[in-house]
Amino acid sequence: MRTGPFSSLEVIRRLNASFVPVFAVNEDYRDPKVVPKEERDEYDRIYRQALAKKFSAGTVHVYVLNPAGEVVGTRHVAEAAKTKKLIEFLDELTASLGTQPGKTLSTPKPQSCPSKCEPGSLKLHLVARGLGGGGSWDGTAENWIVYSPSESKRLLPKDANVGTTWDFDCKLAERLLLHVYPVTENNDPAKNDIKEQRLTAKITAIKDGVATARIDGRLVMRHDFYHKPDGKTVETKLVGYVEFEPATSKIRSFRLVTDDGKYGGGKFGVAVRSE
Repeated sequence: MRTGPFSSLEVIRRLNASFVPVFAVNEDYRDPKVVPKEERDEYDRIYRQALAKKFSAGTVHVYVLNPAGEVVGTRHVAEAAKTKKLIEFLDELTASLGTQPGKTLSTPKPQSCPSKCEPGSLKLHLVARGLGGGGSWDGTAENWIVYSPSESKRLLPKDANVGTTWDFDCKLAERLLLHVYPVTENNDPAKNDIKEQRLTAKITAIKDGVATARIDGRLVMRHDFYHKPDGKTVETKLVGYVEFEPATSKIRSFRLVTDDGKYGGGKFGVAVRSE
């Protein structure tokens, strides 16, 4: 839902004005070391009350409670993930409850941020989405790939002259390429299997102490839509550029995009840019 209705400004506006959103990770509520007993009991109460009221219920559901904590509506994610359907559901509830819009209880902030890292690290923001033809879900997904200062230097050539070409460090490139796939149920890059990868750069200009290099590449990677093998494969060319200071090995800018990305019979696009 993060890549669909939760990316809709209309849905976000309604949730912030009339609801108190709560996100529960099912796996956490099965582990007493992660979630306190009181919270697990409340989690079970909501589920059982929904069943008692003949509402749709399950582990992948949206539950809405009134101020008294009573379940007043539910939707299976298959329906709630449809932006128009979710908006209709939310509007029906606010109308029936007589809810008046108000200020959010906490200040909204970005949900996708790079992990904590040492100063001078290269932080790459990756965005992926389907481009039609099926094969993946609608919406946009985000991720971050971070390279430490020492790793960033390993992405660059030892000697920098116009015309210099080099291949990116295989392991470091793999860390990025494992995230190059469209929006699917399976979002665990550790389950991806790269069959072919290439990222090659060539310095095209050096001016005022800054080198510019064009990046070209290719990726063929098995990526299962769900968390079980299905043989589906990502296949795409890659193109971009990197600007860096040869004297300090500092990367100033990094850009990379897919070119003619294909997956599951459809097309997809991924864009990567340094923060």
